[in-house]
Amino acid sequence: MKRPPALEELSEALSRLPGIGAVTSERLAYHLLSVPKPEALALAEAIRRCREEIRLCSLCGNLDQVDPCGFCTDDERDQGLVLVVEGPREVISFEAAGFRGLYHVLHGRVAPLEGIQEKDLEVQKLIDRVTKHSFREICLATSPDLEGEATADLLRQALDGSKTKTKITRIARGIPAGASITQVQKSILADALEGRRDMA
Repeated sequence: MKRPPALEELSEALSRLPGIGAVTSERLAYHLLSVPKPEALALAEAIRRCREEIRLCSLCGNLDQVDPCGFCTDDERDQGLVLVVEGPREVISFEAAGFRGLYHVLHGRVAPLEGIQEKDLEVQKLIDRVTKHSFREICLATSPDLEGEATADLLRQALDGSKTKTKITRIARGIPAGASITQVQKSILADALEGRRDMA
């Protein structure tokens, strides 16, 4: 006997989430039916609220409920230092590590095998931002794996081509090669920020 269509639809929807396979999505679907109805509907409401209220900051590309975001409007942050990261999750990681400058979120990284190219990232927005503001330093904080390093090189070339006199640095190598920024301990991230080096 097949599952009811509504349950099948829920299970299929859950299976499209990252890291969720058919078995896990089925288990989650049955779990949502077993908990009290208000608890299950609270999840649906949280998803609805996020989709309606969370937006991209028009300045840095981070996620927030206001535009510009709280980081960009915080006068106590170092307005001359911009940390370029791959995604919003990396912002949270660097915040935990003690970074107190501004951010620029690329929303991805160059990955030819996945069809992700420079035009798919917020590179031009970064160039425009750097040419309009007198930042002291741009630190490239993409992950130290093959795609992250390729993205950092691409950004350096693009920034060099913009004729900006802004200092361009790269986070230190204390982060294990091949690691994802979001998986690195905050103490290691703090050391990588402290030891950032010029990109020649």
